[in-house]
Amino acid sequence: MNLEYQTDGYHSGCQSISAKDCFESLTLSQKNMVEKSTTLLQFEKGETIIKQGYVASHILYLEKGLAKLDVTNDSKLSTLKLLGNDSFVGIMCSFACKSLDFSAIALEDTTIRMINMDLFLSLIKENGEFALKLMRHMSSLTNDIMHRTSRLAGKNVEGSLAMILQELKEIYASDTFTLPVTRVGLASLAGCSKESAIHTLAKFHNDGIILLKDKLISILKPESLELIIKNG
Repeated sequence: MNLEYQTDGYHSGCQSISAKDCFESLTLSQKNMVEKSTTLLQFEKGETIIKQGYVASHILYLEKGLAKLDVTNDSKLSTLKLLGNDSFVGIMCSFACKSLDFSAIALEDTTIRMINMDLFLSLIKENGEFALKLMRHMSSLTNDIMHRTSRLAGKNVEGSLAMILQELKEIYASDTFTLPVTRVGLASLAGCSKESAIHTLAKFHNDGIILLKDKLISILKPESLELIIKNG
């Protein structure tokens, strides 16, 4: 298992504990046990990784790729979080209910490791440091989702779209990346119409904040993007 992890978040001043930090707490024999007992699954772009209501029999670990976590309430779908390489998929909900209260969709070709729930629980019971770091990791994720949801709800179209671009920049660890979604998909992530997303991307391009070539985006003025997020 690739235990590298790219930290994301909203820089709220809280200490972020990554999935890598959690796994590094395992002993060598425990790491080997996880390696040998997991199932590796491949999902193509657009495939459903988890349907809302999925029985929580395994812990899902996104080893490589990109996915989004969605939740449907009152027939309205909302995106909770974007997940990059080396992320737990919905770890916050995995121990709360017998079925998971979210869905996960691959935005790129994605590799998922399924870790048996009983094995994972045994690691928590046997390794106190792993349990503590996992608890901190889950708290950090909950904090990120809470702030992301709150911020997006209060943003105009420019602010919310700028937030999505910044998220993708952090996930790809680059100012230049290929949009993993269509304009319709981008609008869905930002909570706006397709027309608004297209118009706003064009405005960012014309203002020199980004360089847009089809799906390839280069963020030229990250400080301007930050200002739009702050004030939008």
